[in-house]
Amino acid sequence: MVFNRIIRNFTEEWYRRGDEQSQNRRNLLFANYTVNIIANIVGASFFTGLLINMNADDGFIGKMTIISVSMNLLQMFAPLLLERFKQRKKLLMAGRAVIMFINIVFIGLIPLFPASQQLRLSIMALAVLILNFFNAIVSPGITVWFISFTPVYMRAKFFSVISMTNGIVVALAAFGAGTVVDIFKARGMELAGLEVVRGIALLIAVVDFLLLVGMKEYPYENTGGINIKQLLIEPFKERLYLRTVAIAFLWNLTANIPGAFYTIYLLKDLGVNYSFLMLMGFINMPVLIFLTPVWTRFLKRFSWFKTLAVAMALYLLHYTLLAFITGSTIRFLYPIALLYAYTMALGINLAFTNIPYVNIPAKNQTLFIGFYSTIANLGALIGVTVGNSFIAATRGKTFTLIGVTLQNKQYLLLFTALMMLVAVAIINALRKGAEKDDDF
Repeated sequence: MVFNRIIRNFTEEWYRRGDEQSQNRRNLLFANYTVNIIANIVGASFFTGLLINMNADDGFIGKMTIISVSMNLLQMFAPLLLERFKQRKKLLMAGRAVIMFINIVFIGLIPLFPASQQLRLSIMALAVLILNFFNAIVSPGITVWFISFTPVYMRAKFFSVISMTNGIVVALAAFGAGTVVDIFKARGMELAGLEVVRGIALLIAVVDFLLLVGMKEYPYENTGGINIKQLLIEPFKERLYLRTVAIAFLWNLTANIPGAFYTIYLLKDLGVNYSFLMLMGFINMPVLIFLTPVWTRFLKRFSWFKTLAVAMALYLLHYTLLAFITGSTIRFLYPIALLYAYTMALGINLAFTNIPYVNIPAKNQTLFIGFYSTIANLGALIGVTVGNSFIAATRGKTFTLIGVTLQNKQYLLLFTALMMLVAVAIINALRKGAEKDDDF
């Protein structure tokens, strides 16, 4: 009875047995698990570790982020292809399959190629470029397909369930993957461990594909195709939606300034184990369980944009804590910083589950989602470029603050916090004119 009560609490408002839309939302929930597990066990710290094993330097690792974000600017042009199709499911699934193959299999095999280090790194850069090209073409269509399952009135509840449970599932999977890699690393076989984890990710990708097969596709409200003129002009006619896009731009700009440099600092400079980093992810579990309802109530009482602004203003303080983490303080200061960050990031993530759709016009939504994603990625590109330039300009330079000697990967975070403070002030001004349709 207790178990059934828990299930009812999670599924009320969005799931009814035998209902086709509910079935779609159930599959969507599980597809969120699969795609995020894959992203976290082949990307993030694990991808940085793969590059470190290929003897890539800090500059190359930073350029991988720039390549990824740059290619995602092409999302703006995805509607030129997608809006020509009344049915896109097969095309979108084929694109997702290509993305999974490159991300999991091909990139994983590159370190094993019988070639020079420079050639392997060049192939890696090309693979990341191609991967993100396909992602740019497919992502807007996937987003519009999935949002059709979720009416506005139930999004706060459904997205809060996704945020809560997804964080728990990903934390468990990432810790398991980190433990596997560390077991191999202890035997001097870290690369082999990373490859084993990719093999597991491939099996999860098969499950992801089957979940997509089970989702229905419904007619899209479009005008029978998009041309270049519409692509470049239509978004700028929707002034209210432009405010939504500008808010996403500012978040992505500031949040991407640190890039992968802090992960490099932890893995390379401090020599932290994968399992320790992934173990820290468990801190997020009680936050998700106990604070998701709190943030959801905040969302319902105020708005998507106000929730984002408040959460961002508080979130930026965790960068200051991270900046002062050293080999002697990581065991106690890092968990505190993450606990605080996860608490505030929950509000940010919940807000962004629906922000792309606030004020979006009803017709040609692929066009507007593509535009939104392009501008958001432009912000991310500017952010990572600023971060890379900052690291290059300050290489080898340290300074002491409150008794702690900081290297550039640390005080980059202090700079990030300052920039996010400026972004929050601008977002507060923008949101006052962007909440006309910010409802539930």
